[in-house]
Amino acid sequence: MNGLVFGVLRQRLQQQHGFDVDTFTYPTLHGHAKQVLGDLVDFASRNARGRKVHFVGHSLGGALVYRTLHDYAGRFDGNAVLLGSPLKGSRAARSASQWPMLRPLLGPHVLEELAPDRNRSCTCPNAIGAIAGNLRVGMGQFIAHFDEESDGTVAVSETIIPGLSDHLVLPHSHMGMLFADDVAAQVAHFLRHAAFTRT
Repeated sequence: MNGLVFGVLRQRLQQQHGFDVDTFTYPTLHGHAKQVLGDLVDFASRNARGRKVHFVGHSLGGALVYRTLHDYAGRFDGNAVLLGSPLKGSRAARSASQWPMLRPLLGPHVLEELAPDRNRSCTCPNAIGAIAGNLRVGMGQFIAHFDEESDGTVAVSETIIPGLSDHLVLPHSHMGMLFADDVAAQVAHFLRHAAFTRT
């Protein structure tokens, strides 16, 4: 998705939590993931201006942040928060990919990064936290037929992998978490302290 969907979260992180935020936009319907990772590294390096760089990614974007921090381990010294990112693979994406008419709408990155089952773990030096939602609103639930907690698109269990610094479930849908004040507060806390707050 276009980086503009981060508008509300960006504003909150800037105005309420004191971060300087730059939004990275990348093509989802064409290109190669390795090129996106390289572009993200270049973008982050240009905007670092000598300061610590943190990352926040939503859904597929979170999976690409995960890959960036592992493929370029040690390049950045900040932390990362992944929002609704199915790091183990996405049942909804896998089911949708079986329909020839839907495959072009998913794009190559979803087919490569999310549709397959993944045996990922966090081994990079950065602290990585994941936030999952459990408010079932979204078309993914009709494709994937979840029999567990989900945000309507991604199951909570799909967001948990070994080595995460912290994991949190909040009552939001897959898209709704981008507009939630408590998500912004938890993101800010994790970026500063490498842990979510449960007070």
